Amino acid sequence: MLLKPLLQSRVAAAPAIAPADALACLRFDTDAGGDLEFVHRVPLPRLGEDRLEVWPATAPVRRYQAHGYACAEDGEHLFFWRIDDAAADIEAAAETAYRDLLALCADSGYPELLRIWNYFDRVTAGDGDDERYRRFCVGRHRVLASPDFERRLPAATLIGTAVPGLQLYGFASRTAGLQVENPRQTSAFRYPREYGPSSPSFSRGTRYGELLLVSGTAAIVGHQTQHPHAVMPQARAMLDNVRALLRNAGPEHWRPVLLRLYLRSADESAAVIAEIRAAFGDDAPLLVVEGEVCRRDLLVEIEGVFAAA
Repeated sequence: MLLKPLLQSRVAAAPAIAPADALACLRFDTDAGGDLEFVHRVPLPRLGEDRLEVWPATAPVRRYQAHGYACAEDGEHLFFWRIDDAAADIEAAAETAYRDLLALCADSGYPELLRIWNYFDRVTAGDGDDERYRRFCVGRHRVLASPDFERRLPAATLIGTAVPGLQLYGFASRTAGLQVENPRQTSAFRYPREYGPSSPSFSRGTRYGELLLVSGTAAIVGHQTQHPHAVMPQARAMLDNVRALLRNAGPEHWRPVLLRLYLRSADESAAVIAEIRAAFGDDAPLLVVEGEVCRRDLLVEIEGVFAAA
């Protein structure tokens, strides 16, 4: 069992793993031109070095299309990718995408969702229950809700882009992961009604063998935003949440094998990066991008993959 990403230069004489041989290869960039074959582009501005996020395969990769998704499988894991360019009705788009995803997992033989990323435009547009993020949560919840579903939710991230449409991608496996929650935070699926008609349907993390897949994590304690609109205090509270999740995942020492940082604005990126380096070390693989966090008063979010050392 192996699902461990790495970062490598987009242009290199001898890359560690060629995109054609990887289960998944991602590039964060708003420039649609010049993409490499077998590389999926995430339309978020990159802040820093142009590198590829590569998820190695455990065996030769088979690529195909099914249920509206581009797929790659290696016998142990399934990578799935979907773009809906016409997602003006984000509730309907989420419901359709997730309904198709469950059908894909059932038909492909990879029934266990491990990790999902959701990206769409104007995340916090709209007032009250008409906010696009809340409508997305309604559509997703409508599909995932089933008896005891809250004990089987995958880790997930949701970030806003400047490009219209919904992008959804992630990984499924033949083997289930173990859901991990954060004692400092109300489980997202237990949020009170003030955050929308349907609570967000994801776990704080998924333990998968010796890996911990950490969901998008922001400065939320309980269910409330900490330090509204203040990026550096939020960054510290965010890192406190990651540490609490790591402690709750098991007694092992956890080392980061990939960190992805989202900033609403690049203005204070250097200070936030320095805070992360102080927490996890200068050698921690870090990818920094610009994107809208799902609450208007949140400015920064982090996710990651950690390995038990």
